[in-house]
Amino acid sequence: MLRSRAIVWMDSREASVFRFGADEVAQTQLRADNPCLKVSHKAGSMRAGRPAADLDFFDRVIDSLRGTRRWYLTGPDGTRQDLVDYLEKYKTRDGHIAELCQHLAGISAMDRPTDDGLLERARSL
Repeated sequence: MLRSRAIVWMDSREASVFRFGADEVAQTQLRADNPCLKVSHKAGSMRAGRPAADLDFFDRVIDSLRGTRRWYLTGPDGTRQDLVDYLEKYKTRDGHIAELCQHLAGISAMDRPTDDGLLERARSL
């Protein structure tokens, strides 16, 4: 099956999805609609606190993985775990999400690599 493996690097602002097979690679760049709006406990103060997850962003990442048989998730912050929690929450309601949960081969922390570095890491896993 062509492009049946994938690696997703994501943070709260963007995701890079590389789907690949033996000879072929396809890359998708996705951007969050509401990246990191953080409101602190002081009224009107920005840049502190934990942002709410952008569920539409997660849905677009999930949709980009259709047909994937094995995939890896990586990134620098808690957005990785937010996506995994989202998958776990909805796996009983959606067959595609349930499949993704079964085919998730690994999760790891990684700062932003080059595209070639990310693809090289994915092929080595």
